[in-house]
Amino acid sequence: MRKTLTLAIIALLGLTATVWAEPLDQHCVSADAKWAVHLDADALHASSLYQKTRQQVLEKHPEAVAGLAMIRELWKFDPSTDLHGVTVYGSQLKRDTGVAIIHAKVDQPFLLERLKKAPEHRVSTYGKYDVHSWLHAKGFRCERPMAGAFFKPDVLVFGGSSEEVMAALDVLNGTKPSRADQGPSSGGKTHPGAVFVISAIGLGDLDWPCRSPLAQQVDSLTLTVGENDGKIFVEGAMTAKKAETAQQLKAVGDGALALATLMHGEDASLVKLLSALKWTAAEKTVRLEGSASVDDVWNGLQKFVDKKFWRGPHRFGHPAPAAAKEKK
Repeated sequence: MRKTLTLAIIALLGLTATVWAEPLDQHCVSADAKWAVHLDADALHASSLYQKTRQQVLEKHPEAVAGLAMIRELWKFDPSTDLHGVTVYGSQLKRDTGVAIIHAKVDQPFLLERLKKAPEHRVSTYGKYDVHSWLHAKGFRCERPMAGAFFKPDVLVFGGSSEEVMAALDVLNGTKPSRADQGPSSGGKTHPGAVFVISAIGLGDLDWPCRSPLAQQVDSLTLTVGENDGKIFVEGAMTAKKAETAQQLKAVGDGALALATLMHGEDASLVKLLSALKWTAAEKTVRLEGSASVDDVWNGLQKFVDKKFWRGPHRFGHPAPAAAKEKK
């Protein structure tokens, strides 16, 4: 049952391919954003690895299918066909801040009617837009203020406050600068087939919720994962304030790969995947690159999720409680 748990989580994002792609658009991200995360749901749905995952989840995790059916019934929204992309960004790392832009086909009148019943619901007018605010999960530990608006019938904007949503609407309308106005270097390259993209700049200037000496030494970070031409690829880069730091980060990355290879040295397929990853460092930038065929990644993933250290608190190679009792 647990063998494909990780794959089932992926499946919650949708179960069938859609007909158009939604890559990360730097015009949607505010120029003052320090970080941005993008999920291209269309590229995910179209990937061969995802299709393999979907098939296995349908066969072994009927509860995931039932959960998606419940979402369709409650929200008149089908993640398998209606969700196209999600972009989240922010200028700081604080709770209840940041903006989420969701590209999806939704029943707008239905959602607005549901929203009117939310705790402490209010509506304010901003130009041609209605900006809604409410209290999410009132009375629970995860209680937090929320705000949202429809930029278009299929583009929803959410934030922690009405002010954040209004600012995001200005960026989308082009009345406030976006990352695209700062040039291509501000958000990294756009890769064909990219499914998951992270980009961050000015990390050392952020007010981190916890003390992080490493974060203070890093200026920028990009990470892209996707599938193109039958191969799964990963490309990442981290620019440090000092060249010495970049070399140290490369040493840490090499050590992590060496440790993982040592832990799984008996499995040729996993070793093959690990050997496809390469760390390099030049001046102040350390890079991670790697690619492998969909079949190799699929076979390796199957074995990896079946390892004992994936199963709860006894991860990292420790035996399961039941197994430990049997040994006694």
